[in-house]
Amino acid sequence: MPRKQKHPEHKAEAERLMNELLDEVVAAWTTEEEPEIKTVAEETELSPAKIRKLLITAGERDKTTYYDSSTATQILSLYHQGKSAKEIQKVTGLSYTSVQGYLPYSKIIYSLNTVSTEAERICLYRMRRKVVSELQSHINLPDQSLYLWKTVIAFEGYPFKTSGRGKRGGVEFKYEVSRATGAGGRHYQGMSVDGYGNEMWIIGADGEKKDKSISRSSVDLALKNALLVQAEEGCVSGPRKLGVPGVRSNLYAMFLRFGVITASREA
Repeated sequence: MPRKQKHPEHKAEAERLMNELLDEVVAAWTTEEEPEIKTVAEETELSPAKIRKLLITAGERDKTTYYDSSTATQILSLYHQGKSAKEIQKVTGLSYTSVQGYLPYSKIIYSLNTVSTEAERICLYRMRRKVVSELQSHINLPDQSLYLWKTVIAFEGYPFKTSGRGKRGGVEFKYEVSRATGAGGRHYQGMSVDGYGNEMWIIGADGEKKDKSISRSSVDLALKNALLVQAEEGCVSGPRKLGVPGVRSNLYAMFLRFGVITASREA
């Protein structure tokens, strides 16, 4: 008689979280017009190999193909024939590690906390893609500033990097947005975002928060100036074009990431 599982609820919860992670990866991948492993990996802070393996695992679960390549097709074909990883290695000439990277997960090898955290990262990636799309569709409309601030809020904690100058490389930074219930908070004439104030603080690579905040009005003005330059010159060649001294390098990096300006003329 088989031994009774002590905590069957743990396995059920692990499977639920793993399926949630797979669902998030699939959603992130299939909503992109031309999805790239590298891009999704960078934005979610997961390795390209892990993203690929999760997509392959989801494909096996859903009886479809999300990630497609000649290598993946060959390895999965051999896998479905019942070949072991070592046998596939001999046939393909790939290393054992490479073969494993194209095989679906056979069991949940993560801790529950890790699975949950990775699902949250991919969910955040999807949310940021959505707000960027919404901002781009509201550029030059009366509610542009509202969607700009929603996007700023969505990217709180995102690792940005300034463009640098000459031989000097860019500087990494993140930022924090004020909360409506917290101390401070500047008055703003436009529409507010529930729960949030109207200023932000730059946080350097050392984790130190700058003493002086950036007002929402300054962010609005910077984008207004940038869009004028974009329309006239076909690009915004550098931070100086934003016309807001002191914070232009940070806002320039943000606007580039939001996809509302380009650094060079498009071909």
